[in-house]
Amino acid sequence: MIYLDNAATTKPSKAAVDAMAHSAEIFGNPSSLHGLGLAAEKEIRAARKTIAERLGVDLKSVYFTSGGTEANNTVIFGAAEAKKKLGRRLITTKIEHPSVLEAFHRLESIGYDVVYLTPGEDGRISIDELQAAANAETTLISVMHVNNETGVIQPVDEIRAAVKDIAPNAVIHSDCVQSFGKLDVLPKKWGADFVTISAHKIHGFKGTGAFYAANTNALRPLIYGGEQQNEVRPGTENVGGILSFAAAAGECRANADRMRTLRLKFKDALAAAVPDIRFNGSDEYNSGSVLNASFVGLKAEVLLHALEAKGVYVSTGSACSSHKPQPSHVLQAMGLNKAEIDGALRFSFDADTTEDELTEAAQIIAAEAANIRRFM
Repeated sequence: MIYLDNAATTKPSKAAVDAMAHSAEIFGNPSSLHGLGLAAEKEIRAARKTIAERLGVDLKSVYFTSGGTEANNTVIFGAAEAKKKLGRRLITTKIEHPSVLEAFHRLESIGYDVVYLTPGEDGRISIDELQAAANAETTLISVMHVNNETGVIQPVDEIRAAVKDIAPNAVIHSDCVQSFGKLDVLPKKWGADFVTISAHKIHGFKGTGAFYAANTNALRPLIYGGEQQNEVRPGTENVGGILSFAAAAGECRANADRMRTLRLKFKDALAAAVPDIRFNGSDEYNSGSVLNASFVGLKAEVLLHALEAKGVYVSTGSACSSHKPQPSHVLQAMGLNKAEIDGALRFSFDADTTEDELTEAAQIIAAEAANIRRFM
């Protein structure tokens, strides 16, 4: 098996599996006052410290959730509500993950003024366009760090300086689900007020995420009904998921240079072997974890299943919207035509992906694409 769908999810690491097993030994409720509860609470604190150290923040500013979707919704709805008396202009991009875009669509439907920034052909947004959209009424700006379909890195580290005089009341959020554990995610250095992350993208388990909040006064809770996590995100903590998240995070190391090299070699191999192929998104500003390619004239889903039969696992785009087939909103925003969008596949890598795997995958992809073209 050659697994090239790591942007959708990753295989849990041994450390994460061991941490999950260990959580069964400390099965007490972390809010209980007896020894089992206190043991669980102590381990959650240690896990929070691990995540906080990876983000370069204080452990008290890290809050665990049920995943990246809940983290994004909590920050977006919570910040919009907390700041609404100061203004109702919100800014995001057309290429965000659905858990961000749909939240903004909902806010727009109840009266917020939402501006959606359009990326260039390279998949990257313009700081100039952001500045033109911002004004004194702007209270929330949400721009993802790494795009989940193209791997393109957005200029999140430039946002604070760009808007501090234009939109002094704005808080800044970045969805870092696709970058945490692969690139340095440093919200304090960026001047970001919130970042959101997820366990299963870095070899943890599905069902656990987290967000960093510089100041919870700029956030209204999405969930009510308990005192856990300072009432910012109440509910009994998922001890196993949290411990596994920290175990996986502790092993992850920023490896962008190696992954960029692998990505470019894979791209060159496909370019040499497959006719009518187009590559989508910037090479210069890429995390190295994703290669998006359009096999023009082919249907991506047909090629995907042909590759699966040969043991190569890839994706047509965001896994969160794959059960409702529709053209990629990311590639549409970048200006691709219908044939290019219909033929687009996403290949996504992790630290364990090898050059030999990618060489073999390129050969299989070229052969299967050629077979499909012969029967068209």
